[in-house]
Amino acid sequence: MNAASAKADARWAHTRERLLESGREAFAANGVKATTVLEIVRAAGVSQPSFYNHFESKHELAREIAAEFFRKDRQAKQLIFKQIDDPAEAIAINIGLTLSIAMTDPVIGWILVKSETLRELIVSSSADPLVEMISAGVSKGRFSVDSVHTVALVIRGAALAVVQDMLSGTADDDASACFQGLVLRMLGLSMAESNKVVARALKHDLGAVA
Repeated sequence: MNAASAKADARWAHTRERLLESGREAFAANGVKATTVLEIVRAAGVSQPSFYNHFESKHELAREIAAEFFRKDRQAKQLIFKQIDDPAEAIAINIGLTLSIAMTDPVIGWILVKSETLRELIVSSSADPLVEMISAGVSKGRFSVDSVHTVALVIRGAALAVVQDMLSGTADDDASACFQGLVLRMLGLSMAESNKVVARALKHDLGAVA
């Protein structure tokens, strides 16, 4: 590669990075639907033609921003479920990991809360990992639920509400532990047992998998 080509590639990469960062900020503030390409390019300091050299639409930009996060998040949660023998403890740890986004990456947190299109990426594959985890717990006799799919939907929707509460600064200090316990009881554990499981889950180092 000659010097001119290298310089052009560096400019291309720099422009793309500016668009990604501007998109993150705009989507976090307004959601994908309410954000315009014009707002993104103005914030990035580039032209609209430059935007379309990198992305076909704002939705493609949004998917690019979220895809890497979701990939790592899914891998981390699946790894936890493989490492932790008790399905209840694994679920509790994974819930803690989901809620921790409010502190570890609030920008992605707001994008996730405000953008229905991006939330669909969580279950965009044919296999929903949360459904798989709950099903495994049912098979082991740890969980007792009538509809795994419905319970997964409820857990996911409620988790987003808690994340939004945490991002807004209105959540209780023990919101994560409280929600972990509620989910475990929804899955059929008793109050006493769910409290024991949550206590074990809280000792898990989320930073090791985030």
